[in-house]
Amino acid sequence: MNAVLERILATERVSDGSTSLPLRHPDFPALRVAVDREEGELLQQAVADIQPRVSVEIGCAYGVSTLYICEALATLPHASRHIVIDPFQSTQWRGIGRRHLTDAGLDSFVDFREDFAELALASLLRDEVRIDLAFVDGWHTFDQVMLEFYFLNRLLRVGGVIVFDDADRRSVNRVVRHALTYPSYRLYATTGRPTRVSAAGRVRRALAKLPPVAAIVRPDVLRRDWDLGILASCVAIRKIADDRRTSGWDSDF
Repeated sequence: MNAVLERILATERVSDGSTSLPLRHPDFPALRVAVDREEGELLQQAVADIQPRVSVEIGCAYGVSTLYICEALATLPHASRHIVIDPFQSTQWRGIGRRHLTDAGLDSFVDFREDFAELALASLLRDEVRIDLAFVDGWHTFDQVMLEFYFLNRLLRVGGVIVFDDADRRSVNRVVRHALTYPSYRLYATTGRPTRVSAAGRVRRALAKLPPVAAIVRPDVLRRDWDLGILASCVAIRKIADDRRTSGWDSDF
């Protein structure tokens, strides 16, 4: 493990060169804004399995996940390009993620796009870029993550993997559920137990243990994410075939 990543993991702190900061969101101190060691290892295992030539990361912040990914890319026998998309790197995140990559000697792998994901991904699609790996860890509303998946699905080669961070959040989890209804996707890996379960989630879990009550309760209320194996802090799905859905295709999720 490179010295920069080791230091961050040991101290749980980062620096912009003059000020030391905890691995917390500047506006929401209770929120940690970096992948943990297990999630980082999942990213590195995906790199080792897929051996991507082009990868995409949405959301950089302090660059911990980027360090994990680029460290693994450095071990591959071929050149790799890692496209990082973060519209707030120079402002909210004070350039710390990019500084860490430079200090670790890994910045040569990175094609940094300080732009909004929907604009940067559309640009990649227009330029006919194809990718092998994507890590999604930007703005976590359902519509934003759904939009990002729409573009990533079109960019991703068969055999490639999309990793969703914070998939134990309902907004992200619903996107993963939707993606797994596509005939061309299968679950690849998960890591970590859910860090939060909503009151509605606890009710669904309790109802699911009762006899069938389809006439009383809507079927989607009894849908059990934990049975699908996707209620986890980090979930990766793999594209196993070209996306050949016909016009009008739809599926409950």
